[in-house]
Amino acid sequence: VTKDFVGGGESVYGHSGHGTAVLSCIAGIYEDQRLGAAVDAHFLLARTERNLREVKSEEDNWLAAMEWADQQGADIISSSLGYGKPRYHYEDMNGKKTLVSQAAAMAVRKGILVVNSAGNEGSGKFHYVSAPGDADSVLTVGGSYPMLSLRMPFSSFGPNYRGVIKPEISAPGYVLAANKKGEYKPIGGTSFACPLISGMAACLMQQF
Repeated sequence: VTKDFVGGGESVYGHSGHGTAVLSCIAGIYEDQRLGAAVDAHFLLARTERNLREVKSEEDNWLAAMEWADQQGADIISSSLGYGKPRYHYEDMNGKKTLVSQAAAMAVRKGILVVNSAGNEGSGKFHYVSAPGDADSVLTVGGSYPMLSLRMPFSSFGPNYRGVIKPEISAPGYVLAANKKGEYKPIGGTSFACPLISGMAACLMQQF
């Protein structure tokens, strides 16, 4: 099932290749080869982001999408986005102030595992994980070098403002992901580490 919380309607396609690349890390199959981490899962696809500019209403969209996913019976929310600078300061990254972090914490209380990317600001002055990855109960994912237990320089890190260690886990931040042409290409970012952990979590939920 799909739903567009930005423009309305059901179609979430044709706006950005980011969602395609992220989804392929969980569901991707290329020439009969399973490249995604949980290709047999069932998916709800929600568009909550505008492409060209960041607006506060995107957090409202995330909340609405979370409530919709809960109504549809979602077990996991895989969210490759984040809100930090310039909208918020470090003291706002306490897991409780931003609307999107409150919404993510609410989803966890409803029994949904929320997996969120840490962000790609690790090399900057504001290197902290962004909301909703700052929420205590969100499983925040950093980006590590493939085959190495080292943080990739761009991967944001914590702790959050309350001192909670973030991220809790890391996965490869440089992957092969689908592009708009139906092919796979190398791409980097914690956006792609996040769905790898979401897919692994789906497999663990199925097994146990």
